[in-house]
Amino acid sequence: MSQNERLHYIDTAIREKGVVTLQEVATKFEVTPRTVKRDIEYLRERMHAPIQYIPHKKGYCYSLPFDYFTYRNERMLLFYIFLTRLIESPTHFPFIDRAVIDSIKKSIKTSFLPLISRITYEIEEWEELNIELFSKLFAAMRDGIIVIIQYDDVKGEHSTRTIAPEHFIHYEGRWYCIAYDENKKGIRTFLLSRIKKAQLDAKKSSKRLSAEEIQKYIQSTYGIYKGKTGQAVCIRFYEPVNNIVKKQVWHREQRIKEGNHPQFGAYVEMLLPVHHPQELMGKVLRYGKYAEIVSPGDIRQQWLAAIEEAYARYCVQK
Repeated sequence: MSQNERLHYIDTAIREKGVVTLQEVATKFEVTPRTVKRDIEYLRERMHAPIQYIPHKKGYCYSLPFDYFTYRNERMLLFYIFLTRLIESPTHFPFIDRAVIDSIKKSIKTSFLPLISRITYEIEEWEELNIELFSKLFAAMRDGIIVIIQYDDVKGEHSTRTIAPEHFIHYEGRWYCIAYDENKKGIRTFLLSRIKKAQLDAKKSSKRLSAEEIQKYIQSTYGIYKGKTGQAVCIRFYEPVNNIVKKQVWHREQRIKEGNHPQFGAYVEMLLPVHHPQELMGKVLRYGKYAEIVSPGDIRQQWLAAIEEAYARYCVQK
């Protein structure tokens, strides 16, 4: 039996019986009391467990709450499944070492291992990552040199750009490179799937961005809920999706309340701060007729305009 299993047993025994003795653990795992004593010291020193010896009970207990092992097996099992699913998609972790995954598997309780095949973790859509391209950009970022790229914008128009990669970000299934644009003299974002060609240049970047500059840029650019300023947006979700949405967390500061509409029935109303309305629009439209942006007026009008444009395009006979 491994030390990990003995540690779990010690923790469980203390929780269930209030105390555990050296001899109890030694007998259970067929080891010496000295080995169990080393396990106790490991708990104290490595896991900071508040475990102490109680003379009149001739055993050990916790002097303070200690939850390191609470649902730890379940968490490690789910973490392992999550990582193995990601490793199947090279767009997420293109360079991960399989040995890391295997070491995590070894920390899972033996009786939990057969359950791995009974849990499935699926990932939503993503774009394939060109590993060769990623490697070139990564090398340029490491060495502080520039890269000349052939880039297609959202309309498919081609351009040649000279950039200095500074940061990579994976957002909603896509890889982006945040770089200093040598021509435009500013920070720009480049979607890796739109970079058709990249050539390293020995020239050093004319400007290196600080960590503070990069984080400020990310906070103001990525995510519908990020940014220092944002509008409070109210969205209503009607039956049958109301019961689904009320269990979701779109923002840590969101507020949820329930109500009843005289025509559409029960609803869940979500109020949350939004920095980039266009991204929010896509999330709301995903729910079709069962979701309504109530306020503010300008964002509601954008939502209605999107619906009207879709109707005019696909439903009105010309």
